Amino acid sequence: MLRDFLSLLSPNTCINCKKTLLFGENYLCISCKIDLPITNDHLNPTNELFSKFIFEKKVKSAIAFLYFNKTGVAQKLLHEVKYHRKSDLAVELGLWYANTLENFDVDYVLPVPLHKSKLRQRTFNQSTKIAEGIVRNFGWKIKEDLIERSKKTQTQTRKNQTERWINMENVYSTASEDLEGKSVLIIDDIITTGATVGMLCQRLAEANVKEIHILCIARGN
Repeated sequence: MLRDFLSLLSPNTCINCKKTLLFGENYLCISCKIDLPITNDHLNPTNELFSKFIFEKKVKSAIAFLYFNKTGVAQKLLHEVKYHRKSDLAVELGLWYANTLENFDVDYVLPVPLHKSKLRQRTFNQSTKIAEGIVRNFGWKIKEDLIERSKKTQTQTRKNQTERWINMENVYSTASEDLEGKSVLIIDDIITTGATVGMLCQRLAEANVKEIHILCIARGN
């Protein structure tokens, strides 16, 4: 009753269309949720995202949940997570995503690490929160101490593809010895050029992992 009363004073609205949410709707109204730009990458093993990582033979799959564009619903959702600190929304996105996935045979789930200064600024790692939502459907183990983001980088925004790869060079520390022979699932919020995750894959390959799988909420160009 208290929640219903508070919603009358300050109603929750859909992140996308701004209509007042009805009881049982979270973050998106049912119409906007039905119209989510789902990629169906899981039905196409050689999808566009996977093609970004063909340089690394240990990458066996790469799957995005949504298409990303600068004015689309995926951008609005991730903006709320990152800049309005809605960690609960990140978990919810992971839950939505998990409902479209089949089980993977993986030893560890590795959220893309944030540098310590960025983590202090945001108060949480959005990739970790997304992972928390995803693993609820599976028996996977999140392990964040496998590799560290030891170098603080400039923002990737407004950089071209080459500049993004240069910016990410040597950004990750040597990976844990626990990775040898293991299957690792990387989880990120958004992948565009693939520079951030690509460098992470290189570090994992150097640690002699068995194979790498990649999941992200959204993919762009």
